[in-house]
Amino acid sequence: MLSVIVVNFNTREYLRKCLTSLRAHEPGAQLIVVDNASRDGSAEMVAQDFPDVALFAEKKNLGFAAGNNVGLKAATGDYVVLFNSDAELRDAALTQCVAAMEADPSIGAVHPALEGPDGLPQIAEHNFPSLGSMFRDALRLKNKRPGSLENRWLAGTALVIRKKALDSIGGKLDDSYFMYWEDADLSAKLKKAGWKLELVPGATVKHHGGASGGGADTARRADLHAWFCYGKHRWFRSNRPRWEAAAVWMMDLVDVPRKTLRGLAKHSARYSEWAQAKVTAQVLFGSLTGAKPPLPRGA
Repeated sequence: MLSVIVVNFNTREYLRKCLTSLRAHEPGAQLIVVDNASRDGSAEMVAQDFPDVALFAEKKNLGFAAGNNVGLKAATGDYVVLFNSDAELRDAALTQCVAAMEADPSIGAVHPALEGPDGLPQIAEHNFPSLGSMFRDALRLKNKRPGSLENRWLAGTALVIRKKALDSIGGKLDDSYFMYWEDADLSAKLKKAGWKLELVPGATVKHHGGASGGGADTARRADLHAWFCYGKHRWFRSNRPRWEAAAVWMMDLVDVPRKTLRGLAKHSARYSEWAQAKVTAQVLFGSLTGAKPPLPRGA
């Protein structure tokens, strides 16, 4: 059996399309919605229009990882899917993913190909971060194209996970990540436990992108950037050598003055490097005491 978990935050109409597509193309799947205290009537819509869906209407925004953990406790399938509320099926792509995993018991998780609303492909796999990749980012140099899957992590957009593999690493996501980096952390843990990660290019999922976060990453608000920065440094502390995590911390610290000056010279109400520099500094020093950023605005 396939269990599909959809964590939602104020994306009612995307969620409606998402659930409609899941019910149409994966009719035998267990559907679970975890609503993170939406204020747009999402939970009420699910209760009224999709009464067969297991609905968990939370009283506060738990974040992506903790929200999925709520759904995982209710999941009964041998395979579980982390499925974004702004994603849609056009065919039985998830069943195709399961078939690929059934054919190879060493695979712990797979991801279908992603296609944007414009019909263009989206990236579903990324190289694991390293000090070198962070240095190239800082210099605004192109990073290497995704190489072998041995060194790649899979996005959490439509991630199909073998329940046995998930149980082998504790059965849940690390809910210290409120948003961002939890999928990279999950992939790293599965790899460390000896499971393979694969893409299933023959299966495709439509993904709008950025619905819960208010837009594309290039327009990320400072309060969301704080969680991106927090997640990055937690990921390095959890999954890379200590010296490398410390070097990335220092790299971000050195970059704060540059971002501050750039932001002051070219301020934008929507995207301010100065604001990002400020929250970066707060996250960096907060990490020394174990402090987390405040919840994003409106969460």
